[in-house]
Amino acid sequence: MKRASDKDYEKFREYFSFSCVDLLIFDGKSILLTKRTISPFKGYWHLPGTIIRRNEKRQNAVKRAAREELGKEIIIKRELGVYESIVPFRHDISNAFIVKFKNKGSIKTDFQGEEFKFFKKLPSRVPAHHKKMILDARRIL
Repeated sequence: MKRASDKDYEKFREYFSFSCVDLLIFDGKSILLTKRTISPFKGYWHLPGTIIRRNEKRQNAVKRAAREELGKEIIIKRELGVYESIVPFRHDISNAFIVKFKNKGSIKTDFQGEEFKFFKKLPSRVPAHHKKMILDARRIL
């Protein structure tokens, strides 16, 4: 699928919201977060996720995000819900999915995340909408 140029992305974000998917991957009560290297939320611990591309089904975007951001194949366990984030940089409508890895093996982050870690206690720098997703998911696990 074709990616937008940086110029097109910048123009789009001035006028429209983004439809996204976010992945919640648990090991017991611990949640997998990656440390962002790019905006939005550069320097924050963040759920893996992506913008849904034109003609891409949400479930396919979830699988693509896992492959691209973590180097892993996943199984979707359930859809958690829809969350919204409005910050000066961007407006996201996020579809949250609880997923699990298909198999053991190492995680390999891409250019968006410099490191990853499973957290039982959430760090202070987590985007508000991601924190809400995590707390909601923990209530049903």
